Parts: sequence; structure tokens; C-alpha cells
Amino acid sequence: MTPIPWSRGGWWHDYVCPTHGIELGPPELDGHPCPRGCRLTGERYWAAWTVLEHQTRAREARLLAHRYRAGGDDADRDRALELIEGYARLYGEVAADGWSEQAESWMLRGKLFSQALTEGLWAVQIADAVRTLADDPATRPLLEAPVADLLHGLLTTAADSRRVLVDERGDLRSNYTAWLDCAGGMIARALTALGTPEDPEPWVKGTLEHLGAAVGKDGWEWEGATYYHLFVLRAYLLNLAGTDPCGLPADAADRLAGMVRVLTSLAAPDGALPVLHDGPYRRAGVYLELIELCVLAKQFWREPGTERIESHARSQLGDAHDGMEDLLTSWFDGPPRAGIGVDRGSVRFGDVGVMVLRDPQDTWQAVIDAGPHGGSHGHLDKLALYLYGDGEAWQPAPGVPPYASGFRRGYYARTVAHPTVRVDGEDQRPCTGEVLSWETGDVTRAVVRSGQAFPGVSMVREVVMHGDYLLDIVRVSTSSGDERVVTLGFRPGHGLHVTAGDDGRWRSRWDADGRPLHGIHLASSPSALEIGPGRGPSDDPAAVLTTGDWTATASDIAMVSVLWPDGPREVSEVELTTSTGSATVGDPAATRHSADGESTRRAGAGRVRLTLDDGRTDEYLWEDV
Repeated sequence: MTPIPWSRGGWWHDYVCPTHGIELGPPELDGHPCPRGCRLTGERYWAAWTVLEHQTRAREARLLAHRYRAGGDDADRDRALELIEGYARLYGEVAADGWSEQAESWMLRGKLFSQALTEGLWAVQIADAVRTLADDPATRPLLEAPVADLLHGLLTTAADSRRVLVDERGDLRSNYTAWLDCAGGMIARALTALGTPEDPEPWVKGTLEHLGAAVGKDGWEWEGATYYHLFVLRAYLLNLAGTDPCGLPADAADRLAGMVRVLTSLAAPDGALPVLHDGPYRRAGVYLELIELCVLAKQFWREPGTERIESHARSQLGDAHDGMEDLLTSWFDGPPRAGIGVDRGSVRFGDVGVMVLRDPQDTWQAVIDAGPHGGSHGHLDKLALYLYGDGEAWQPAPGVPPYASGFRRGYYARTVAHPTVRVDGEDQRPCTGEVLSWETGDVTRAVVRSGQAFPGVSMVREVVMHGDYLLDIVRVSTSSGDERVVTLGFRPGHGLHVTAGDDGRWRSRWDADGRPLHGIHLASSPSALEIGPGRGPSDDPAAVLTTGDWTATASDIAMVSVLWPDGPREVSEVELTTSTGSATVGDPAATRHSADGESTRRAGAGRVRLTLDDGRTDEYLWEDV
């Protein structure tokens, strides 16, 4: 009996229930179980499960190698050697057959796996296990010749795949490139440790080249997807193994620091990361990646500011964490760089168009997506508004299930899955938003617009974060003056309760794991806020949650929401006045407009007045844009 699956791996994203869209569990005698009761069989699922098993066994080898280095237990060494030598034999068989025939036409093919990306991820773990064991003079002779052959074969695959991707396809910015460079560098280090010198510097140079091409001045990886941002950053830090952090070129060091600052500035108060665009909403593997990233960051910088992110990831894993990342000591050669610093105020990321609005006490936040579409990992979610508290995901970015699920493109990448505007029931077009205004201070105000999501339709969203509440004003108008059906989605992460009054307003309560969020909602034209069964975040697409659709038929409409968490104050009354009408239902910062109220008489202008339960009144004005 071999210690590893004796077959090629397929595509792990196939390991998903086609009915419920949820990742399957470990195989049983009667097939591959879905957590909701399905039992699936077939080669597709076995091939996908084999990928996960190969990655698990590679992680085991890496864990045992580092544990042996730390503790010297021969049993850890022997099991790690057994796994590595098993893979050397398996790879010798499958590599003789060339590239995987299981790959789909769009894939960059691997040999042991359908995808070269998967092969690179796996190779990094195997290479690190080999170089860690080979650092021990007594163990090095036990790593027999087939292990070096395995590494040489993987190095050739990484080089060939990078050539296809970068030279033939011209796709230097791809996240695949980052991991092929990382695999190449780690394999070169492993071969050197075995006594077959192989220079990792060309692969490190590739990492720095990718860093310069794929990361913007705001620190974001160009796709604007949280998961792929941390995915690429992790590859960079891994491939800098053995380098001196203080010896890195200044531009590269600044970009790396900017990437870390993106995560620490984006994270919710409890350390949870909003899953903007593609990425798993909750997955144990992602929490392991986050822990590894934080462990490496603490060695590269004295104070990277990642504590809350690491703490959250560890709490989500609990006892399931095997402790491997904690053994990755002395990853770099030299003292860490100076600290990065954490910005926990309101933050605007200019290149990707993401804005984070926080209350002054950093107890809750709103995230707006108003940037470029984001390539193949982008969603049709322009001007979406996501809401997070300390341990609460009131209205979260939903992420996506494994890519083979029809729900990925059929629902989660679509506008209908996001808290933003649909027109005539249609999805938005892929487009780029525009930031019209960004003001910070005791009150933070963001005004964003999209005129490309729907032909002939302008959407403007103004969000104001006050110490006591958040004001959200969504304005939609048509260039022709024709009426269109405008729908603003409410997409909660937990329970949503809505009650209607007889005065054209609604009150909402958003329940999460702790403190609830409250809301008042009122529009400038007749509207209906309908609740019904809908899908929640993508960790369980079949879970039914109450969602809301706020709809009106109009040529020009303002839809106003005021939201606040449980606390010492609450909003008791909201009044809305526009140039087209008024209703009883308002930003001190907006008093920059004319004090005599002239702005409210212009077309498209309006006023919101809020009264709090302590008698204080705040007023916000807006002009046509």
C-alpha cells in the first residue's frame, strides 16, 4: 500500500456538488458526500479529490520535515522521506506520459495535475520539505536519486509553463506567473541543498518583475480580488526565502509593504477579510494561507500589523490547525525591515477603486467597490456596499463557490448576488466606476458613479459614515427621461427583518452573530421593498436567507437608507426632500453647499434631515452630478 494516491490529479474546483454548489467532503465507500446529503460518483470527482489528497500529503511531508528539524524525532523524518520518495516514483511514471490529458482547453497544463498552477503549489511544499530535510547532513544521503529527478522534472515544468504563459501568451501579470516563479525558486533551493547547485536568483528576479507589473501604487494586486491579492503576496514572500529583507530594492520593498497594508486596512474590526470579487467565502485552506502569510510577514517586517488577521484565521481553524506555519522560522536571511504601520481610519485605494469607511472608534465599516471590473475574477457589482462589524457580517461580499459550480457565474459573479443596483432586472455590464468625491475626518464621505453599467442610465451612490450612523443615498436617472425599473439589492449575511409603515418607509433589522444593525429606508418616488428567500454567502449556496429587493419604476429616483448598530444613540426620524418631491423619513459635512438651500431647487438635488433620539438633528445636501 502506497502512502500517496497513485494517480494524476485533476482540477480541485470539480470537487463540488452540482446541486448544492458546496465543496464535497472526504470520500466514503458509497461515493463523495455533499454536506447536504448527496452522494456523487465518477472519475471527475475522484480526480478532483486526488488533487486535494496530493496537497494534503505534500503539506504532511512539509510539516514533518520542519518538525524533525525542530525536534529531531526520527519517526517524523522517516515518514517525510516515505512521502517524498513515493512522489518521486509516481512522478517518474506520469512524467513519462507528458502533459496531463485531463486538462481543459483553457488551462495551462501540468503533468501530475491538470493545471500547471496546481503543480506549482504542490511543488513548493515538496521542495520546502526536501530542502529542510537535506539541511541535515545525516538525512541528506537518504534522499535518493529519484528525488533529484523529481525536482529537475518539476523545474522543467515550471520553466516551460512560464515560457508559454509569459512569452507566448504575454500574460506576465497572471497570478499563475507568481506561483511558477515561486515554485522555480523553491525547487532550485531544494536541489542546491541536495548538492546539485541550481541558482534561484532568476526566479527571484521573476518575482520582482511580476511585483512591478501586477501590483498598483495603491498596493493592490491588479485584479482587485482579496483572495488573489493574498495568494500572490504569499508566493512573493515564500520565494524570497534566504534573502535579506533589508537588501531588497526599495521599490520592491515598498510594493510588498503596500500589499500587506491593503490587507490590514481592509480587514473588519475582528480581522475578517471582505472577499471582494472571486474567492472562497469560508475555507480552511484559506485560513491556513493567511496564517502562513502572517508568520512570514512578521519575519520580514518588525511590525507588519497583521495581528488581528492572524488571530481571526487561527480562531476560525481552532484545533484543526496542525501548527505547521509556526515551524517556519528563519525564513529570511537577515533582520526584518522596519514596521509597516496600520491605517485603521477610512481608506481609499485609488487604483482598484475600493473605499473603506469606518466609524471613529473602528467598531464597524462599510466597503464600496467602484473600480475596474477586475478581469476574469471580477464581478458585476459596481457601486456595491458591504457592511461589517466586530464579529458581524451584516452585508458581506459573498465570494464564490468552487469554480466548477454553476452558481459561480450563474449567481455569485452576477449583480443579483450583490448589494447594488439592477435595472429592468438585468445584470450590470463589466465596467469601471468613477470616484467623484472622497473626504475624511470625523465624518467620512464617498461619492461614486457609474454611467456604463446600463445603457443610458447613470448611477450615483453617496455614502457618509458618521460616528453614530451611516447614510446611504443611491440615485439612478435615465438620460432619455424614460422610466426604468430600478432595483437596489439588500444581501444580508445572516437574518434580515423588514417592517413597512403606512408612510412609504421601511425599518430593517440585520441580525448577525452579535450586535444587530438597524435601518430606515425611504425613496423619492413610490417604491416597494420586498423580502423573500434568497442565497447567502457562497460557503453554502443552498442555504436560504431572507434577502431584500427595493424596487421603483422611475426616470429619476433617490433611495435613502440610514443604518446604525445597537448603541447609545439611534435615529428616530428621517426626512427626504428632492426637487421632484418630498417625504418624511439627512451630513454636516455637506453644508459646504449653499446655506440658503438653493442647491435643493436644482434638478436632481436633494436634502436629507436626520433626527436622533437625543434630539440632535443632522442635515445633508446633495447636488446634481
